[in-house]
Amino acid sequence: MPADDAYEFYPCLVDEAPASIYVNLRFEASPPPAADTRYSIAIAMREPGEYGIGSAEESAALDLVERAIIARAADDAVSYVGRLRTRGVWEIVLYGPAGRLDVLRALATERVGSRRVDTRSEHDASWRYYHELLVPDAERLQWMDDRRMVQILGEQGDRLASPRRVDHQLAFPTERAREDFAATATAAGFTIDSTDDLGDAELPHRMRVHRTDPIELDHIHEVVMTLVDAAVANGGRYHRWVAGIVT
Repeated sequence: MPADDAYEFYPCLVDEAPASIYVNLRFEASPPPAADTRYSIAIAMREPGEYGIGSAEESAALDLVERAIIARAADDAVSYVGRLRTRGVWEIVLYGPAGRLDVLRALATERVGSRRVDTRSEHDASWRYYHELLVPDAERLQWMDDRRMVQILGEQGDRLASPRRVDHQLAFPTERAREDFAATATAAGFTIDSTDDLGDAELPHRMRVHRTDPIELDHIHEVVMTLVDAAVANGGRYHRWVAGIVT
């Protein structure tokens, strides 16, 4: 595994159906120049589970299949970029030079057993599928940041369901934008702690607010997105949140 791999997992909806995406974000900045073809290996799951993303047993079995395909694909300069699980289908997504479909089809057919498999290739020099479907949008990126914070606190023994003061930092392009945001935040139960004008040139007007909340992931993410949406509406940007540990 290359040292600069940056794998992320996140749940989402695809065409209104529950989905799970696993993606290597290292290709977002610099995809391999010769990789102008997308390869898709879609495997029908035997046990799609309640949400259509696979049972634990099915995930374990198809993970082994996926690993074998990744290793063989790398021998042919084909890069694994991620996976989409939804509606009972486990889709492996790879990019590489043209002409590798037959090799990938043969390997997938050999490995999947009695499962149905559909292998396809498509010219995609701009990596449109990768960027538009696999790479998370701004809301999902924020969810991943929130998840990391919750995990860090949980690993230290935090009682995540316990309400405590949570501090949030934001920045705005003008004082008026900051004041308009402050009115929205106050109406939502946040307390304005401080302001200063020491931010960067683009967003020099900073603000800190706090509210008492538990930090269970679903709850704190909803809280954060309330502030994110209000900040964006005023041309601002949400930076981060911090909270003390409750044990």
